[in-house]
Amino acid sequence: MLDQKGFDQWAGEYEASIKKNSKGYPFEGYYDVLNYVYHLLEVTEESRVLDLGVGTGLLTNEIYKRGVHVTGIDFSAKMLEIAKEKMPRGVFYQHDLTQGLPAQLANEYFDYILSSYVIHHLYNEEKIKLILELKQRLRNNGKIIIADVAFRTAEDMERCKKEAGSAWDDDEAYIVADQFLEKLSKRGIEASYTQISSCAGVLVI
Repeated sequence: MLDQKGFDQWAGEYEASIKKNSKGYPFEGYYDVLNYVYHLLEVTEESRVLDLGVGTGLLTNEIYKRGVHVTGIDFSAKMLEIAKEKMPRGVFYQHDLTQGLPAQLANEYFDYILSSYVIHHLYNEEKIKLILELKQRLRNNGKIIIADVAFRTAEDMERCKKEAGSAWDDDEAYIVADQFLEKLSKRGIEASYTQISSCAGVLVI
């Protein structure tokens, strides 16, 4: 698992490396996943969107171009520099999500809270704790949409792990939907999951 310094070093080549490695684990179907998220968004110029792990702005830049108010969080200063260049009217915070949301968002509310390819850095209980906090930052009828390396069943994940071989990252905690949806339900959180590629899917809350 990369640390903050690792992501800073990766920032300049991030988008090119995804395109180059878009077949197989971990980025199989990456752009299909983003497109699926786009089709879930019903936004206007009045919409407010929070992007967790905004990175270089690859996910939210397209809706930013449509006048949407974008707030981004990332722990990599270099990633944020690139995102700010793309979205100069956006609001950005350098912050580690393992510590929850930054204090500056305590009184902010959003129509959509998005996360792409970042929540696997949190263990399941940390994910649920963050999701509970995110729900408090939603406007009426708002949604949390999480796109990430994820699997419908534990068997699907084991199959992918076997195929990935040495490329598999044991330090990352991927969502297994059948198990994770049950954990969310026990906390009173309704959610749905859609598998997009062999190793990625979208969770909607």
